[in-house]
Amino acid sequence: MRPTRRALLAASILGIAARLAAAAPPTPAPPSRPETYGGAAVSYLRIPAYEFFPGQTGTNYTGFVGDRYSYNNNAIGAFNAPLHLPAGARIVYLELDYFDGTATGAEYGSLDVINNSGSDTQYPVAGAGPGDCLIPGYLCSGNAQANGWSSIGVDLSAENLIVDNINLSYIVYAGNTTLDSTTGLVGMLVGYVLQVSPAPASPTFTDVPTGHPFYQFIEALVASGVTAGCGGGKYCPDAPLTRGQMAVFLAKALGLQFP
Repeated sequence: MRPTRRALLAASILGIAARLAAAAPPTPAPPSRPETYGGAAVSYLRIPAYEFFPGQTGTNYTGFVGDRYSYNNNAIGAFNAPLHLPAGARIVYLELDYFDGTATGAEYGSLDVINNSGSDTQYPVAGAGPGDCLIPGYLCSGNAQANGWSSIGVDLSAENLIVDNINLSYIVYAGNTTLDSTTGLVGMLVGYVLQVSPAPASPTFTDVPTGHPFYQFIEALVASGVTAGCGGGKYCPDAPLTRGQMAVFLAKALGLQFP
């Protein structure tokens, strides 16, 4: 029995789809994330490869494989990108997303915290990655690894990294140890947790002393300009809140405005 025209067309389409799927690089699996509970929700900031720029004169970066990742093509060296996070945020996670298609090279990344005098500390301090490229201060894909599109992440919550945009600068670095496109950068991911400011030494209101269970949070609202209390130097912490007062609190806290 001769195949119908529709059957021949379907077979042709399936064949083209199979060839396209074989030619396209596989999509990396979503990396694992650190677990969070309650109000300590982790927010993530992705820094794609296009935001990184050469860290030294004469080093070139090239897009490759449908512009999905970039790599050094003329010199071994790192590329960097500024990390912009709100003051007071606690950095808890760092991830390197990469392509590694060779067993003789690696992709690496780092978070560099620099003070105003130029001294710096790189994270993760102990390093992270396979033993053949475990370098303090760096994430590394592994010299003997060839796992293609992948990622490596590290929990930084124990480092107590609190963002200080006045006295410190934050840079993410990434680079590869090959120049032939067999290793490259997809991007980096930074996880952070927003925090409530530490309580001041002296109270603003006479009815909210330093030992009050809500002292830190009330003082944060005052410092942020959300509230000025109920008058007479008091906050009235046990007074009921009207819907109108709630609207003022939320609008000021979230910075709501109309065009």
